[in-house]
Amino acid sequence: MKPRLLIITNLYPTPWDSQRGVFNFQQFNSLAEYMDIRLIVPISWKERLQHRNTDTSPLPPHPLQSNAIYPWYWYTPGIFRGSYGLSMWASIRGQCNAWIREFKPQYLLSSWAYPEGMAGTMLAQQLGIPAYVKVHGSDVNIIANIPSVRRQIIGWGKQVAAVAAVSTDLSKKLQKIGIPASKIRTIYNGIDHKIFYPLPPGQARNMLPATASQNILFVGNLKKEKGCMDLLESFVQLSLRYPELKLYFAGTGTMLPIMKKRCVEAQLQNRVQFLGKVKHATLNYWYNAASVVSLPSYNEGVPNVLLEAMACGTPVVATNVGGIPEIMTDNTGILTPVNDIQTLTEKLDEALQKDWDHHTINRHAQQFSWEKNIQQMLDIFGCSNSMERRS
Repeated sequence: MKPRLLIITNLYPTPWDSQRGVFNFQQFNSLAEYMDIRLIVPISWKERLQHRNTDTSPLPPHPLQSNAIYPWYWYTPGIFRGSYGLSMWASIRGQCNAWIREFKPQYLLSSWAYPEGMAGTMLAQQLGIPAYVKVHGSDVNIIANIPSVRRQIIGWGKQVAAVAAVSTDLSKKLQKIGIPASKIRTIYNGIDHKIFYPLPPGQARNMLPATASQNILFVGNLKKEKGCMDLLESFVQLSLRYPELKLYFAGTGTMLPIMKKRCVEAQLQNRVQFLGKVKHATLNYWYNAASVVSLPSYNEGVPNVLLEAMACGTPVVATNVGGIPEIMTDNTGILTPVNDIQTLTEKLDEALQKDWDHHTINRHAQQFSWEKNIQQMLDIFGCSNSMERRS
């Protein structure tokens, strides 16, 4: 019989957003080969009301998603940020208690430092089972800077069995705020190499709508902290040097209207294309068709976008923040400072001019796999024998 794991996370596909938290879905799907998994995906009352007419039955066709439930998450927004952990715990207890008791979990994993980490640790204590937390990036880089939240993260950090951080940078930051180093384990996210692999650029472009032979690709949320506006301003300069160069943005977000307006001002609306949300599997073609993938974020954990691009043999230009320097080498991409448009322009120019060895980039990405990730996750649960039995 497989060990039973209960997971609490908002970073997971929903009936109205099948692309949310795809990296978590991939990890949990791989982990489900060795553990019996159930998921609680708390949905804020504001988001729930926004999608109140959407069917919230399990998402077909994947069996793991039939084991996920989506309870309402009630909280008071704004100044009561420090109460979110308690609010999430109360929301889960009020709606999922019988479901949890029937499952009888042996382990509880919260994916996100706060409020999931706090709520999950409280629930695990009540169930009398060990609690674990996975941290990603913004939950430590930004949210933990709120004093009332940081105190609670330190609190659960001393109570949990282990913390999985997606980068060494995050591990060090957790130690700095007071979480014991003995409880922290750096476990990089993986890549599904069956989905992301090298293709000849021409073949990849043939699978897409008319795509320029020389282009820069951005994949992610279109929000200021992702540096999408910096990249657009950089492209305004590059467009003068490269008359055939195009820029593609895969994603949606609050910056979209501002970015579209800037394209019109710069008369670049025919050279900048906003793709909207792109299906995860289709991204393989976009990565392979790209000359360079750029992610000039202001803060990060370890973005799977860069891992996936490198798995396709595509060079990357990204900011020197968080865990990004840990996953890149001089042979796979170029680092650039945060919020420095001029230097970003120079680094992109350098990347476009450089003769990259795409096989070397792909080989470097091979070290990041879900198989390795799952072995390490089973180790922190003390369930590594589950993988041994399967093999």
